[in-house]
Amino acid sequence: MSARSDFISGLVMLACTAIFYMAALEIEEDPFGVGMEPYVFPIAICYVLGGITLLLLARSAVGAFREGLFAGDLQEIRLFFGWVLPMAAIAFAYLGLINLFQYLLPTIIILAATLALFGNRGVKWLVTIPTISGLVYYVTFFGVFRLLEPTGILIEYDNFYIFGAMRKFIGV
Repeated sequence: MSARSDFISGLVMLACTAIFYMAALEIEEDPFGVGMEPYVFPIAICYVLGGITLLLLARSAVGAFREGLFAGDLQEIRLFFGWVLPMAAIAFAYLGLINLFQYLLPTIIILAATLALFGNRGVKWLVTIPTISGLVYYVTFFGVFRLLEPTGILIEYDNFYIFGAMRKFIGV
């Protein structure tokens, strides 16, 4: 693997470590706990991972500058703006829509957007397949397996009332 690939991988690992570190800071302290608190181990892992990642970044940056690998061509920039950035935008839009509308509607919308990004066109690809896939996903995980979903800000519903009779019928 080239030094530039190592550098890019290190940046991604550092971003993931930062996200997990911020999530680990949200773990509450147990006021009656003795010994190691629940947040200590995840934070320690984040420190170790961050340190190793910074070493990887430093080593790969030196190697990349030595080899002149940061002088990329325009093709890579086009790929980044044409594929990577839209997929990242779709992922963040999915998270935002889940907070607004719960899971079913955002899953259908984002699946249609992803299919459109990859060149699928027509009612079958942009309406029918996302709707059927979203419904199968929702019924399977939230209906049969009873996963709890956070309530949406704009649309709020409880799937117990939607799937309660079905669960009782199949004995789950």
